[in-house]
Amino acid sequence: MITKHKEQRKVGELAAETGLTVRTLHHYDEIGLLVPSERSSSGHRLYGEDDVRRLYRIVALRQIGLSLEEVRTSLGEGSDPRETLQRHLGEIERRIDLHERLRARVQGILTALDGAGEPTPEQFVEILEVMTRMEKYYTPEQLAQLEQRRNDLGDEGMAKAQQDWADLIAEVEAERVAGTDPTDPKLQDLVRRWNALIEAFTGGDPGIRQSLQKMYDTEGPETASRGAVNAEAMAYMQQVLQAGN
Repeated sequence: MITKHKEQRKVGELAAETGLTVRTLHHYDEIGLLVPSERSSSGHRLYGEDDVRRLYRIVALRQIGLSLEEVRTSLGEGSDPRETLQRHLGEIERRIDLHERLRARVQGILTALDGAGEPTPEQFVEILEVMTRMEKYYTPEQLAQLEQRRNDLGDEGMAKAQQDWADLIAEVEAERVAGTDPTDPKLQDLVRRWNALIEAFTGGDPGIRQSLQKMYDTEGPETASRGAVNAEAMAYMQQVLQAGN
């Protein structure tokens, strides 16, 4: 008869202590990812200390996005548990950083709405849309850089940048409607100003510029710019930029 040592846990006990479901633990056993060290005389799964350590590594690796098969490979014979801990710590720090940015944005929204009366549901929807889109295409590090540049510019600087973009886009659209050839040398001033505004936004960071381009390619110009530029004007400006290279 197998005696249940103090460090051993039945599947229900382990599930209750860890917050996992019994079904999950059964599944891990069935696929050979976490096979209990022993079983009781009545056939109940008994998890020992090594099993608990392995379970932590499985859950940690799953949280950072690995598939079950990738987890299995990572837990191969001779693998160092410190690597899992380091990767898990990195993911925790990333999430903390993301939540700190979210807190700062919500605080900024509250400040901006202060004294403006009761915000409408549409305002909140717009805020959520922008937040979701930014976090979808930019890394936490890139968002930090963008946030720092916004802070450096201040409200007045941000308002000027937005107006500069609005003026430039209006001129681009006017040239498009007028039928100006994208190769016309007179458009090179538009190219210079366009590149300067992109440079100011990205800070010259090629990674941020790539993320910006991916957002426009995926979402489309009108959605990505929140209606500031239409698809026709953007396509025309791309031709102008190519002619200027």
